[in-house]
Amino acid sequence: MENLIEIMGWGARLVMALLGLLSVWSVAIILDRRKLFNLNLNDVSIEDAKSYMSNKDWPGLRTWAIAQKSIVGGAVVAAVDAGSKNSEAIERAVQSYIVQRKLELEKGLNILATLGSNAPFIGLFGTVMGIIQSFGILSNNQGSAMNAVMLGLAEALIATAIGLFVAIPALIAYNYFAQRLKRTVAECATLRDFYISKAIGGQ
Repeated sequence: MENLIEIMGWGARLVMALLGLLSVWSVAIILDRRKLFNLNLNDVSIEDAKSYMSNKDWPGLRTWAIAQKSIVGGAVVAAVDAGSKNSEAIERAVQSYIVQRKLELEKGLNILATLGSNAPFIGLFGTVMGIIQSFGILSNNQGSAMNAVMLGLAEALIATAIGLFVAIPALIAYNYFAQRLKRTVAECATLRDFYISKAIGGQ
């Protein structure tokens, strides 16, 4: 029984150490994605792009798009470079570009989602082991080691708290990045369709 109590105690501590490492990993991913998103998802004026398209100023549109240094600008460049004779070719060119850039930006987001969903359960596992340890101490000492029991329960609750500490920022960051990327892809699709309507439909 004493060996089991000791194992549970070490198990709870290992869980807390694991959660600490996962927290550092999560923060590293968040900072890396934040830097990459800020470089590639700059806010652009869609109305400026539509103005060039409405005037059929394709060279001016391409120059504007390159200057944006963003995924939206890159999508416009892909559309212009695909030509203006075939709507399917334009759609494929833009879609290929978007998919490639999405794959780059989405790296690590699945890890944030996984941590956000599962870190509380890892913490709960540590809590369960800590509680088992506390009850084991209480059973062996028949109430004479209350301080040790309370310490074990405190460690158990800390494991749950750390699990939530890891999960909440990871989940918030995942939702933020996912929504920001979704909005940018929608903007790319809007400009692609508008470009097709002006370059081909308006002929």
